[in-house]
Amino acid sequence: MAKKFIGRFYFKKTSYGNLLGEFSSNSDPKIYTESADITEGKKYETFIGQYISTWHAGNSQEVAILKIEPKHETDDNLFSLTWTIGSIDSFYGEAMLCDNILIGDYRDFKNN
Repeated sequence: MAKKFIGRFYFKKTSYGNLLGEFSSNSDPKIYTESADITEGKKYETFIGQYISTWHAGNSQEVAILKIEPKHETDDNLFSLTWTIGSIDSFYGEAMLCDNILIGDYRDFKNN
């Protein structure tokens, strides 16, 4: 059975509305950077929107479409995230807002 890929991340919003952050996972002991440029959404008001996300892990670089959506209609501080590489949803995450920082987890499988 293949090992499930899980990790954790945080994002801070820049003054322009882009995202800067770091992540780590159970497959590598290092912490890496990730940045995401906003393409759809309200730049200054919320994390909700669509971004072009770029990160390096080891010697490889990845680019994905990152979509951040509200997790629940009744709570503005919980979010669902999906990273799509090409046409494949590759990573799924959940996050909460804490002191204007988005903190969460991600995985390579969808929760049931």
